[in-house]
Formats: sequence, structure tokens, C-alpha cells
Amino acid sequence: MKVLIVYKSSGLSDNPFVRLLAEGIRACGFEVVCSADEFWNNAAAYDLVHFQWPEELFGWSYPSPEQVAELGERLRMLRERGIPIVYTRHNTLPHKGDHRVCEAYRLIGEYADAVVHLGGYSLRQFRAKYPDSRQIHVVIPHHIYEGIYGPDITRGEARQRLGIPADSFVVLAFGAFRHDFERKLTWRAFRRLRVPRKFLLAPRLWPHTLNGSHRRGLKRFATRLLYYGAHAAERLFRSRITSAEGLIPDADLPAYFTAADVVFIQRTDILNSGNVPQAFAFGRVVAGPAAGNIGEMLTATGNPVFDAADPASVDRALAEAVRLTAAGHGERNREYALEHLRLPQIAAAYGQLYTRLHDAERR
Repeated sequence: MKVLIVYKSSGLSDNPFVRLLAEGIRACGFEVVCSADEFWNNAAAYDLVHFQWPEELFGWSYPSPEQVAELGERLRMLRERGIPIVYTRHNTLPHKGDHRVCEAYRLIGEYADAVVHLGGYSLRQFRAKYPDSRQIHVVIPHHIYEGIYGPDITRGEARQRLGIPADSFVVLAFGAFRHDFERKLTWRAFRRLRVPRKFLLAPRLWPHTLNGSHRRGLKRFATRLLYYGAHAAERLFRSRITSAEGLIPDADLPAYFTAADVVFIQRTDILNSGNVPQAFAFGRVVAGPAAGNIGEMLTATGNPVFDAADPASVDRALAEAVRLTAAGHGERNREYALEHLRLPQIAAAYGQLYTRLHDAERR
């Protein structure tokens, strides 16, 4: 079976989700191509089309009305030709974008023959919004990222590489901060945490990078000045909140999670976060919002959750994460990840769904 996953063909981004998933599905015996261009130019040549983020279709830019209309035409063509469509529901709505991006979400959700949810919360939410949906719905969780890292690194080596004092209690908030509320939430929760020698590792909290700015002239100079000012203050506040580059390379990710004692999920209005399964894979306790699939997984595995609008709730969750770390709960998280979230079993679940849809179309 020839499968098109609508995703950039290079597979290079700060999110290896699709690249690894495609490799896992190929290992199950499927021919998999990752490309957005193929959808626009050659989709009829495939036995099944699988969407991830609709934004990929437009290069993560705002689409024109003509592009959205063309998307609708392509989806209708696939349906008429009996080519199944799968949609993995990463987000409820786009994080950024206008009404035309939302329309692309609606079209793909409407034409999908099967919707993959990364957790039960997403499934219930979708069915509540679309009670008449006759699509196939399956829950396939977010896989852990295996096979992309180099040799194991010790905690001491990781902290030395990142410039963190060896005796620190490290709170990691990994990934992008999408708005100021997430920055304030993380910084204030860390400042209120009553733990000796605490250290905040949040390399993208500070919005200004050294090398990632497209600004020119005085604006670029001001951006660099702000970066250097925050970088100089890090030692004073026992933190690392700056990053010279806009993205953290895959090869550096193990150092961050290995150096951490606790992982804090700064997302407040999101359905999923890959940081939860990755933290579990590294044997770390996680504190995160009681929302979406994130809150559902954390609650089911005994990790603390919080109400982002309630500072006292955030404080309690982070303090509980400290307690659970001392009690060895991180190892239970690692065992959960190895039992439920490994790539081969996740890829096999997608393969079973593909086969089910393909066989149904052939009858």
C-alpha cells in the first residue's frame, strides 16, 4: 500500500513526530512518502492520504481563498476516487492563523474517513461537537522519540554541557512559549517554588534569540542587546531562559531532559504536548495543565495537574512533582512509556487502521 503523509518532504523541523512515525510505518511494510507538494500535484497516485497539521498544506503561511477552495476540490476528488483520508487531530484549532486556516481544519475534519485522536479527551470532544459523525475514530497515543539520539549521557554530563550547577534542583520547561501568559506562568511558578538550589531550565522562555531574528538595523541591534542582557542575568536568578538559536536541535534534547528533575508543561490552551511522553521516556515527573489529552494522561499516570488560572493550584502541582520525584515516581513514568508509547506498537496501530480503510474501499 502506498501512503502519502502530508508533511514537508525534508522531515526537518523542531518536531520529529512525523519523521519517526513514517519510519515506523515503513517498517510495518508500507510504502510511505512525506510531502505536501505531492498532495497538490499527485495525490491520486496514492492508496491513502494521511493529514497531520493542515497548516503544512500552505507552508505554515496564511492561505488565499483560492488555495482553500482548491483544498476542497482535492478532497472531493479523493472521495470520488475512493482514496481513504486519515486525519491525526493534533490541535482543536490552529494556534495561529485566520478564518481560512480554520476552514482548512474544518474541511479536512469533514472529509476524513478516519480521525486519529492522541487521547480519549480529543475523541469525546470531537463527538460532542459533531454528534452525527459517521467516521471511524481511534485513539492512538503520541509515540516516544526513539532512535534519534546519540549515546546516553549522564545527569552530571548533561548539566555540565548546559552550564547548570551540579547540585541544582532543575525544573525544565521545554519548547516554545507561544504567548506572554505562558512565560509569566512558568517564571512565577518557579519563583514561588520552595526548594533549595532550584534552577529553571527554559531555553526559549526569553522571546529574543541571538541568531534567529529577521530584523535589520537598529531593531536587530536592540534584539541582540535584550538577548545579552537576559543572558547576563541568568546566573543571578539561577536560570537558563535564553537560546542563541530559535530551535533546539534534536541531538541536544537528551541533555535537557536528563539534566531535569521535574518537567513543567507551560501550555495552557492546547490539546496535546509531545513533551509529556518524552519526559516519561526519560523517567521524569511531569506537572501540567488539567486540560486536553495532557491532563488526561497526567491524571491517569498519577502526575500532578493544575488550573493555569489559579496560581495556588500551579504551586501545589509543582510542589507535588518535587515530592513525587523524591519518591521515585519518575521511574514509573518511564515504565509506562516503554509499555504503551513505543514507536513499533504505535506504528502498527496506524498500519492496522490503514489496512482497515483500504480493505473497506476495495469491497
